[in-house]
Order: sequence, then C-alpha cells, then structure tokens
Amino acid sequence: MDLETAVKLPISLALYSFGEGHFEKHHITSISQITSFLAQDHKFWLNISDLENIELLEDIKNIFDIHSLTIEDILNTLERPKVEVFDHFILIVAKMLYTRKGIEDLESEQFSIVFGKNYVISFQEKSFDVFDGIRVRLENPSGKLRKNGTDYFAYALLDAIVSEYYTLLEKVTDKIEVLEEEIVSEEKRVKLSEIYNQRKSIQQLKKVIWPTRELLSTLKKSESFLIKRRTLPFINDIYEQTVEIIENLEMQRESITTLVEIYMTNISLKQNEVMKTLTIIATIFIPLTFLAGVYGMNFKFMPELEWKFGYFIVWGIFIGTAIIMAFYFKRRKWF
Repeated sequence: MDLETAVKLPISLALYSFGEGHFEKHHITSISQITSFLAQDHKFWLNISDLENIELLEDIKNIFDIHSLTIEDILNTLERPKVEVFDHFILIVAKMLYTRKGIEDLESEQFSIVFGKNYVISFQEKSFDVFDGIRVRLENPSGKLRKNGTDYFAYALLDAIVSEYYTLLEKVTDKIEVLEEEIVSEEKRVKLSEIYNQRKSIQQLKKVIWPTRELLSTLKKSESFLIKRRTLPFINDIYEQTVEIIENLEMQRESITTLVEIYMTNISLKQNEVMKTLTIIATIFIPLTFLAGVYGMNFKFMPELEWKFGYFIVWGIFIGTAIIMAFYFKRRKWF
C-alpha cells in the first residue's frame, strides 16, 4: 500500500516524554502538538495505533525527515520483518503475535519502530499490544528506560514482543502435553484437527520468528551511531532468545509428529479390537449356522424331527457349542 491509496481511519496518539527525573504522558490529537517536545532535552515515545491516515503520515514524514519509502514499508502490513539503517534514524519492522482466547486463535500484527537520537515512534495496526509492562516501567524514576537512550527503548519494545513469543511457545507446549496425556490415557476423545491446530500454531510462530532472528542479527551488527555499545549485549540477548525459541519450536514440531503417530496407532489398535471382537462372534456362529442349516433342510425323512425333545436338544447343542468356544477363546486370551 502506498500513500496515495492509504485510507483514513480513526487514530490513537499516545505520547510519553521521559528522562532522568522526568515523565509525562499525553494523549494528543494532532501531530503538530509534538513540535514543542522536539525542542526539549527529554526523550519521547510516540505510539500510533489504528493508523493509515495520509495526513498524519505526511506530517510525520516532514517533521522527522523520514523517507517516503519508509512510510510505505510501515503501511505495507505484509512486509517481512526487517531493519533498515539511515543517516539519522533506524527503521525496524517486526511482527507482534498474541492471543486473546486460546493458542488456536493467534493474532498477528505488524509493528514498526522508527527511532532517532531523542525520539521513538511506533506504528501499530490495532490498539491492542503487549507493551503494558513498558508503560509501567516508564513510570519508575530509577528504571533503565528513563536513564538509557532511544536505542535501549527500541530494544525494550522488541524484548516485549519476543517475550510474548515465549508465552505463546509455552502455551503450545502445554497444549501438546495435555493432548498427549488425553490420547494415551483415553480419558477424552481427541480429534485429529486439535493436533493439527497446534501444528498450525507452530508454523505461524516459525514464520514470524525466523525473520525476527535475522532482524536482530542485522541490528546487533549495525555500525550506526544511534546504537550504543552498551545496548549491544541486550540486543544479543533477545537474539539468543529467538534462537532458543526456534530450537524449541523444532522440538515441538517433532512432538506433533510423534503425537500424530500415537493417535493413528491408537485408532489402529481400536479398529483391531473391534475386528477381533467381530471375528470371535462370527467364529462362534459358524457351527451354529451349520447346525441351523442342516435342520433347516426340507427332507421328509429326518429322524431327529420326530424326537419329542429334539427342539430342546438342538438348543442345548447351540448354547453348549457357544459356551465351549467362548471358554476356549478366553483361555487363549483372545479376548
């Protein structure tokens, strides 16, 4: 999507001005209100949600001297996670994953960060995010967010996103363990679709986390003056977290494969039990059917037909034959 095709939608602008010994929170209605903060020594974070207003983006582009292609990257919600380094700012495009229900209902949202020497601007598709912890930490006068630069703040936003990846991974892991227990114990009938839903969740996570790892690798190798040396260990830390998450996702993917095998084995065993039961019943009825067939023939001279207790004797033979065969099968542990 380019600037000409952007649609005007309701906008939420939240501005946080902060520094050592200073913190202010503002809900602004126009981007022109931010110009007064540019002259201050404090840093500020402008969070924009429910966006795609062409006038707003044009104002941001002009005030912060942001390239028009950068704005197009922000608007393109199908953009792959990436980082681009410019002379006076850095663009980070990431994917925010979260769920408001179960792990089967993953929501994906593009999240873009533009940060310069004293400002951080974040762009969200929706008003929901995973940054409540960041907002709380900003109010702490002795916290690192107040003391460090905008590069550290950008790291903190990325860290919150990656931490949510961890939370989602734990939910997938817990759900897989529950499914495994239910399949093995047979306490609850598990549908194959439930297993494949977890596989789908893993694929969604991998699709996002792989490029995020590359993003962080590029960021920690950047030689931009905006990224201080003291921030690099923190960036490297979340890079290692993404590597760990990917390794865990591979393990969970293998667990899903094993789970499918267990599920199919259980189905096969149940079918074998049913077939065995039906075979035993059919086998018991083979001699009974033979006897019934013999005495169902319409020959005139059949001595047994004239016996006074012939009917009851035949029934005795039927029942006795069935009992003897059932006892034999039981002794052989066929059922």
